[in-house]
Amino acid sequence: MLVAIWLSVTVALSPSEMFKTLNQLKELNRKNPSEAAVLFRSVDERLPRKPSRGLYELYRIGLESGVRVQDAEIVNGILTVLTSRPWQNIVEGGELDIVSSLAIYHRRIHDYKHAERLNECAISYATDPKEFARVANNMAVVYRYSGQLPKASKILKESLLLADDREIIANIKNNLGNIFFDQKKYRNAQLMYRRAFRYHSEVGQSVYAAGTGLNLLNTQIFLGDWQSFSRYKSSVALEIKASNQPVFNAFFMWQQRLFDFVKNGTQPTSETINQLIDSIPLLLKSELGPSLELYTKLYKSQSLQQALQKQLKKTPNIREIESPTGARVELDRWCSYNSVAKKYFSDY
Repeated sequence: MLVAIWLSVTVALSPSEMFKTLNQLKELNRKNPSEAAVLFRSVDERLPRKPSRGLYELYRIGLESGVRVQDAEIVNGILTVLTSRPWQNIVEGGELDIVSSLAIYHRRIHDYKHAERLNECAISYATDPKEFARVANNMAVVYRYSGQLPKASKILKESLLLADDREIIANIKNNLGNIFFDQKKYRNAQLMYRRAFRYHSEVGQSVYAAGTGLNLLNTQIFLGDWQSFSRYKSSVALEIKASNQPVFNAFFMWQQRLFDFVKNGTQPTSETINQLIDSIPLLLKSELGPSLELYTKLYKSQSLQQALQKQLKKTPNIREIESPTGARVELDRWCSYNSVAKKYFSDY
């Protein structure tokens, strides 16, 4: 009697399937990074083994997915491929993007020391003022998160002098706004956020526009400038809707209900209170979370304040996390960490 033995054969993605997957990843990275990471994992074993420009682009977008959700396995797996010898010619010229992405990954897992080293490495691959300003901008964010505000402010102001790309300038101004906000210089922060919001809105970058718009509204709340809040809230709402980001929707709900309460005397219903409480865990995982302490006080709601304090025991504010929350990924092949760029950053 013959027994049929079926061998499992993995069929590589066709060029058309790769192109379709690439577009899906790009869209999901914008709308739902977690689903993007799931999609990349589902096709990883079916990716061709022969290096090509198209495959490189798919790996690059997959790396973005892994960074966004802090998935060390995806990040490390992709870097293992791209730093291998067969990929040397394909990857040449793209080192800056890859090293910068890895620096952002370590910033997001709060491994600020390694993020600094990677940005020092990344800037050594910068070939023009635009690329330099981009890396310096990333380093400034690391400095800010690690409590080095003077260094962050100085490098951002110098980057403004070098940058001639409007998008880079808008990103720098948003980050300068963050520095001013941390320093409680809310008027200065408001000016920076307003300029960044205007640019991102003009060019249709809804995710960036929504983020800077929320920063702007948040600053106006801290200032008690409800007239300016009223003027901007509708345009920010349009960008938030277009961005389709749950965390943005949740934070704007807090802001809008707070405006209704403070300016119009509209008491939040029990349903609204429950919605606000349900959103606290999500917001505490984002940079927007620290503002909830002021918001709950302005609401004058004991139940909201109690809910926030209870959740803070489980999910500390992102700015209070001192130890890395994920696995470190090394990149020794491209980064000796002894580059001349280190001296540049050490001057700040």
